[in-house]
Amino acid sequence: MYRLLAAVKKAGPRHLKLHGARHTAATQSALDGVAPAVIAAWLGHTDASFTMKRYTHSQPEALKSAGDTFDRVVTSRDTQQG
Repeated sequence: MYRLLAAVKKAGPRHLKLHGARHTAATQSALDGVAPAVIAAWLGHTDASFTMKRYTHSQPEALKSAGDTFDRVVTSRDTQQG
């Protein structure tokens, strides 16, 4: 904990709430493919849908990747059908 506080002090943000780290951890876990139920349990929640709604946030890179994947699937299907 001391190293975290020292790093924060050195970086210089005036306001830091550790609760934000929960959101960051949940979002990154979801982006890395961790199951929602596992993320919820890790955060101490019984309802995975609550966790996903409140604690995970869309990231521009992830949204772009999802769009690119969809585009590849549709394009591939169109070319295969002729």
